[in-house]
Amino acid sequence: MIFKKIIFVLPLFFAVSAFAQLQTTSDTARMDTIFFLNGEIRAVKVVDTASHRILFFPDVKTKKPHIKDVEKDRVFSVKFSNGQDRIMYFHDTIIGNVFSIIEAKMFMLGEQEADRSYRNKWPALIGFAVGAVSPLVLANAVALSPIPAAVTPLHTLFPYIKVNTKAIQNKNYLQYDTYIMGYEKVARKKNFMHAIIGAGIGLAAGFGAWAVLK
Repeated sequence: MIFKKIIFVLPLFFAVSAFAQLQTTSDTARMDTIFFLNGEIRAVKVVDTASHRILFFPDVKTKKPHIKDVEKDRVFSVKFSNGQDRIMYFHDTIIGNVFSIIEAKMFMLGEQEADRSYRNKWPALIGFAVGAVSPLVLANAVALSPIPAAVTPLHTLFPYIKVNTKAIQNKNYLQYDTYIMGYEKVARKKNFMHAIIGAGIGLAAGFGAWAVLK
């Protein structure tokens, strides 16, 4: 009896799953894509691009979606669901757009690549070590121990950024200086944030060790 129920239910289950997958694929196909100059990519439904702002629905699946907007000077291009690409960026040094279109594109691709593949464990480890040691070293002035932990992330702003060339999908991009610039920008940001997190965790561990030893 149970076996017969399973045989009956399985085809229904697969049919529902297939329908849901087709529906998801259909929704995705109707989405437009905004490529931001900071490397961010968002799937949206663009409503209007006539003014100096781009109006869009962030999620077409929502029953009552709210229209959002973004200034065009934050966007490199928009790819519409029909396959059309529209570049919003333009070269104009007066408003600060010092890169050519290809240079701006390479900068954006460098940001995306660093966000995808850049890894560096040392900022977090150094931050953790300094944060953990400072309460013990400054036992007589433990109130000052957060200062070394807070200053530690600053070291990530100066060192040379090593590009992970093995992980880069298109090695030809490396010939563009702006690609490297975009890569380094995101890499430094990631190093800084990881150093802050590591220092915070280390500081908490250091305070715990100081309390136990005291």
